[in-house]
Amino acid sequence: MTTSTLTDLLGKSILSEDLTLFMKKFDLPTKPKRQLDFQGNSYDTSSDNKKHGIYLNFDGYYRHKLEYGEPPLRYESSDNELFLDEITIDNDFLKNKKPSVVDLPFGLLLGDNKETVLEKLGKKPYEKSPNSYGYCWWTQFNDFRMLTALSPEYKLIWVRIMKLTLDEKEKIKLKKYLNQQNKNIKPENNPLILEYLNNLPTTEWKRRQNEGDNLFTDKGINVIESLLKDYIKTLTELTNQKKATNIYNSIKKIVIAINKINDKHAGFIETLEREELCDFINGVIRKTGLEIEQNIDLTEEWREW
Repeated sequence: MTTSTLTDLLGKSILSEDLTLFMKKFDLPTKPKRQLDFQGNSYDTSSDNKKHGIYLNFDGYYRHKLEYGEPPLRYESSDNELFLDEITIDNDFLKNKKPSVVDLPFGLLLGDNKETVLEKLGKKPYEKSPNSYGYCWWTQFNDFRMLTALSPEYKLIWVRIMKLTLDEKEKIKLKKYLNQQNKNIKPENNPLILEYLNNLPTTEWKRRQNEGDNLFTDKGINVIESLLKDYIKTLTELTNQKKATNIYNSIKKIVIAINKINDKHAGFIETLEREELCDFINGVIRKTGLEIEQNIDLTEEWREW
């Protein structure tokens, strides 16, 4: 396998020649046991070879198309034709110190130090964080993102390659052309933004609390309510400045602030509360005039609730 071939497998059908040859070469099941969602659609279906440290993850055509778009080539008409969206190479390097049997992207080698990893990737990770195994570095490319997992000593121990979803590609495009959206920002929409003061999700939370929902505390609700009110006022100021980048960056700030509040108050933001907050933030941001695809959740990149 060449470096380019491994990443190029993403998005291909399990019936494609390239993927079939790869799976047979490394003794991966070519007819893996399918996992089905409640509608009977294949998703999260694995084909693994633990001995070689190779783990593939597939979605059926129906689920794949929703997440990643139409695949370049299909081999059957079934909505459950499997398409590859994730590859993990993890041979337990910390324990056995053996090289990968598969050529890793960008010429990476298990055991590379962090300086070598950065040099081979050719760009800085967009996210770095500590993890149970050491450190987690995420780097994004045109069609995929890659996790390079590092040991506590900053040695490369495994990698994961994931196809970019349609939403992720749209956000990349959005960020790239933010400055061009300055002309779309509408200070005259500030009254519409201020109307959100009368539609705070905390109003519903208080109602549910009064009806006996013990998920909430007065303090938790009040802190979120104060934060949202301040955010609306900040957003009107940013809209007056007509700076699309500043408006976009404000989303990260409020989401991270909510993360901290939720942690402090015993994780009271559950499914319904998450939907209400997401609808609120996505809705008020769009009132600034920032043009965003309707299916994009702007909070997803940073939220932990």
